[in-house]
Amino acid sequence: MLARLQGFGRARRGTATVEFALVMPMLLVVYLGGIAASQAVSTWRKVCDTTSQVTNVIDQFTSAQASDVQGVMTAAAQIMYPFSTSSLKEVITEVSVNSSGSATVTWSQAYNGGVALAKGAAVTLPSSLAQPNATVMWVQASYAYTPVAGITFFPTVTMNQQLYGIPRSSSSIPCSNC
Repeated sequence: MLARLQGFGRARRGTATVEFALVMPMLLVVYLGGIAASQAVSTWRKVCDTTSQVTNVIDQFTSAQASDVQGVMTAAAQIMYPFSTSSLKEVITEVSVNSSGSATVTWSQAYNGGVALAKGAAVTLPSSLAQPNATVMWVQASYAYTPVAGITFFPTVTMNQQLYGIPRSSSSIPCSNC
């Protein structure tokens, strides 16, 4: 009996299988976590690009209609491809700063469930943008990122991005029906 136990301790058959069985769960978690992390970073990049492009396009208007603003946000949603845009929310707001430096909403439009700000509502701008008698375009985007199907141990993450721009071709961008 003792000889058998000593022989069992020296046996090397099956060692690789046991090591593989011990290491494989950890490798699988690292692999799936890497996929989820890289997809999350890619999605964040798309949210940033979408916000940037909406800001760049809206800043070029000299005047707008509500349909123009909605068209910009709808077209910008295409930047999110191949990710679903069902959870992409956008808001474009024109903010006017009076001579005393107080900022208020001139108009605001929302897309896909975003919440437009009330006309005349007071807002706080970064001090570098709150210049007297200035107009600032404020673009906000929000995206609820859900990790790849099958990876349920990662929760849904809400990605938020906002950018400010200054109208390029006029002092403001009036929107008569916004």
